[in-house]
Amino acid sequence: MAIHFDVEDLIGKVDAITATQLPYAGSRAMFQLANILRTEAWPAYAQVNFEKPVPLTTSGLIAKADGLRVVLSFDRPAKGGQDPARYLSPVQDGGEIYVTRFTRALTRRGIKPATYKYAKPNIGSLGMAGEINEYGNVRNSFYTAVLRALDRKPGAKTRSKYKDSRFFSVPDSRPGRAKRPNRHLKPGIYRAKGPLLSQIFSYEEDLPTVSKRWDFEEFADISTKELLPNLLRKALDEAMR
Repeated sequence: MAIHFDVEDLIGKVDAITATQLPYAGSRAMFQLANILRTEAWPAYAQVNFEKPVPLTTSGLIAKADGLRVVLSFDRPAKGGQDPARYLSPVQDGGEIYVTRFTRALTRRGIKPATYKYAKPNIGSLGMAGEINEYGNVRNSFYTAVLRALDRKPGAKTRSKYKDSRFFSVPDSRPGRAKRPNRHLKPGIYRAKGPLLSQIFSYEEDLPTVSKRWDFEEFADISTKELLPNLLRKALDEAMR
């Protein structure tokens, strides 16, 4: 994707003397533009267009100035493939969500049957009490604890803070576990703590869909048109002194 701008469209007619300073002033203005897009414009845009965006989202834009152009991307690797370039893609075009790394981990371990595409967190479940962060998401530490508990052999002891809880999957497609009881329960992951049994994740046969919430080209176009004219005028004024 490329967005081109004409100098005179941005700041008006440029005389011959001023035009000689355009390469220097333009390069300086683009460097400043890249920094503002990354540190101010994108975080503000994310706060408006996404519900409680996490820091990885608000700080995820990469903006690099290269002469008279700025390159924008989200090509920043993240642990487990959970980077902004991947999980923001569905809400740019609308459609199926990006499968979470937790769901992928359940599939790799053979816990979740392949017929189910997504392990949906039941945020309001009593078993999730205290495990939701300030952004309304399940804490990463809880995802890790659940996976470790499911990996643990039945009866094995642990020093985990969740040692008073038992976690199990219904169904569980690993050898030797499919014939266990609890088949009357709905598909998903459960937490048993004392007499309380809570379904903390539900297995979904279809991936949830999301509507379009943002547009990368629109963000770049509108933000640049707002910022670049003043930056370029200032850079030209300084170059002409």
